Amino acid sequence: MKILLIEDNEKKRRVISKYLESKGISAKDILYAKTMTDFSAHLGSEIGLFIIDFYLPYVDGGEAQPNGKAILQSIIKAGKVDALLLAISSHPDEFPELRSMYEANGCILANYEDKRSWQSTLDHLLVQLRKNTRFDFVVFCALQEERNPYATLLNCQPVIRAGIDCLDFTLDGRRGTAVLLPQMGLVNAAITAAICIERFRPTLIGMSGICGGFEKRTNLGQLLISSMSYEYQSGKWSSDGFLHEPYQVSTDHLTLVRLRALAASNQLVSSLEAGFTGEKPKVETSPEVCIFTSGSAVIASDTYLQQVALIHRKVTALDMEVYAIQRAAELSTCTPACICAKTVVDLCGTEKNDDLHAYGSFISANFMISAFKKHFEATK
Repeated sequence: MKILLIEDNEKKRRVISKYLESKGISAKDILYAKTMTDFSAHLGSEIGLFIIDFYLPYVDGGEAQPNGKAILQSIIKAGKVDALLLAISSHPDEFPELRSMYEANGCILANYEDKRSWQSTLDHLLVQLRKNTRFDFVVFCALQEERNPYATLLNCQPVIRAGIDCLDFTLDGRRGTAVLLPQMGLVNAAITAAICIERFRPTLIGMSGICGGFEKRTNLGQLLISSMSYEYQSGKWSSDGFLHEPYQVSTDHLTLVRLRALAASNQLVSSLEAGFTGEKPKVETSPEVCIFTSGSAVIASDTYLQQVALIHRKVTALDMEVYAIQRAAELSTCTPACICAKTVVDLCGTEKNDDLHAYGSFISANFMISAFKKHFEATK
């Protein structure tokens, strides 16, 4: 998140910016507005903290005007309702008249001449700002084994944020994190994804890991990418048995076009396997964009599995979270694009083993990294 310092006095601007840098704020994360024109130009940026002056000229060389109220109104109209606001003014005699209006809009007033006071207030806001971390992307993993490849492939920093297990990293200058779910399953995935989307406000989310595949529709070790997902557990129990009513979520068209192109690229599997030294599938199978179905229960019954397979004649992958992740993105207020990809490690039968878990986790994570990069390249 950026900090916008709205101040036309060069000395005052320099003092405040140096203090911010002394508190660990990078110079590139501090934006400046010396005029109302500058301020308006920065409103489209991701600003986490606005430091405001009461008086600001409209243009360079103009006379400073009492534009504090107009600045506050513009911030609110721009939808920056979660931004932190601090007015550092050299005119404390005006505080009694202005305090109610500023504080009603969540803006704290501070006297610039009282250095200890405004610095203490700014310290408190910086602590809040760091808690209000924003990411360009978030990827979710249900198992530690599924998240481990990110730490192997990238320079990551583990962080716990309000009980959320994060692994932070950057991709081509974009900031993101890999979140480990507290447990497997639809409920844990839906709740965790919803919290992270609203808290971090990413423009892109995703999920990588391992899944089951329906026999004769896929092969062991094949990477599957979700074009649409649904929950096989939704419906109604009646005297005639369980009547399925699957609700579905589709991957948006533009994202899907890019994913199909990436999945069809030459030598993709070889590039995804680069650096992996464990057991690999006996037969190499090209990645496929397909339909996922999700449920919270592990299926170890061939009879029930056949019932699930009949819900949709083209369903290929079976997992425990993808539908929840895609649904959380669809229902969120910021509606991020969503990319989910998992590798088949068993063919949804009673016979299960862990032989391909490490491989599946590795290539799905590697694919997610490539897909995220391609997405951001296409949406610059």
